[in-house]
Amino acid sequence: MSHSGDDDDDNNSSGGEEEGVRNMEFRSYPEDAWYNVRVLLEGERGDTLRVKYDNFPDDHDHVFKAQSFKSMVDLGHFIGRFRKVSAQLQDPDCYNVVKGMRVCASDSFGGDDDVRFYDAIVEDVLHKKHSMVNGQEECECTFLLFWLHGPNVGEVAEKGVANICLVQGQGSELQPKLVSFMEIAMEKMGKNLCTDLAFSLVDQHKENGSQIVKQELSFSGSLCQIKCAQQSSSEGGTEAHSENGQDTDVGGDRNHYIILVQNLEKGLSSSTVSDFIHEQTSIAPQVYIFPNLPWEPYTNGIIMLHCKEDLEQLFSFLKNPNHFIVSLSGRPWVATEKMPMNDHWTSMLESPKKLLNKRGYGFSNQLKVVCSGTEEYEKAKERRDLFLEFFDHQQGLCKKLRMEESSVS
Repeated sequence: MSHSGDDDDDNNSSGGEEEGVRNMEFRSYPEDAWYNVRVLLEGERGDTLRVKYDNFPDDHDHVFKAQSFKSMVDLGHFIGRFRKVSAQLQDPDCYNVVKGMRVCASDSFGGDDDVRFYDAIVEDVLHKKHSMVNGQEECECTFLLFWLHGPNVGEVAEKGVANICLVQGQGSELQPKLVSFMEIAMEKMGKNLCTDLAFSLVDQHKENGSQIVKQELSFSGSLCQIKCAQQSSSEGGTEAHSENGQDTDVGGDRNHYIILVQNLEKGLSSSTVSDFIHEQTSIAPQVYIFPNLPWEPYTNGIIMLHCKEDLEQLFSFLKNPNHFIVSLSGRPWVATEKMPMNDHWTSMLESPKKLLNKRGYGFSNQLKVVCSGTEEYEKAKERRDLFLEFFDHQQGLCKKLRMEESSVS
């Protein structure tokens, strides 16, 4: 994936190591777009991470301090913004892009000089016969994309093959420099190292003599706009420092938000759900699964998010009428409500006897997206409608029970 910017000599890096980890992209602050980057560790212990944007001068760098991360949630959100570089779709390979697939695509803002990349779901592909130009195959197909984040989140856009990049290595191994920085940040948190979230963060192993970390649990424009953006620091948030001393808040807003999701497959773990959501949307949520009674054919859960933007993006994805999220048995998710966190839910989350954060070691391939026009979609729609009919009937019975109970003297 290529990004526009001023040409810059790699040797212009100030301080730290001369060579950074390449072949990575980063979901930037605050515009939320993907950029090709490399990272450098700086400081005596490597407790400072410098993110350098390819083809941009050094004054666009962002610097992150390990001690700035105050919680595992903040750290998880940050690490979740890195991934392997997406690959440009080639004209002869356009048939590899199918409905329901997640891609990274370019969008223009105010002219060709401001091109940014955002993730999207392929809503449909309008295939056309390819032409030959100077002996080269040229794709003329149209891709209908549902934006997952960015200024046009929730909208559908028409794009060509030149705009499409293929997302690589979801849930894949983290680069050693990120691993080292993450470990130092965890050490700075002290007691948080012993939390369940920290335990589930990574599974360390050796590969080719290098320490690599696999994410078993997902947390679970021009860059001038980044450099010049000045946002107030939220309480408990984390700050990224640009070279000119300005701060960008990366800790989310102070409020938490939840989405109530019903009709989940029994036995589904929180890590499976959070991994799947991160793979599909790049959002890193916390997930809690309700206990269920033996005779109930399904279970319910909540997805907790730390900023309103993520709430709207994920709820839009879950409610998109052109696809369903289903388990391998075909049971469709039903997202019924979104709301700010209140005292009731805070109490539930603090009491493990009432609400289970099921860590488990499931795999995100236990879930899938089925798209409109397929047989699986039609079956999921029918099952969704049956559940909603049952849900409405149940709500009516609860209302009737409350009324009749209040009439008993």
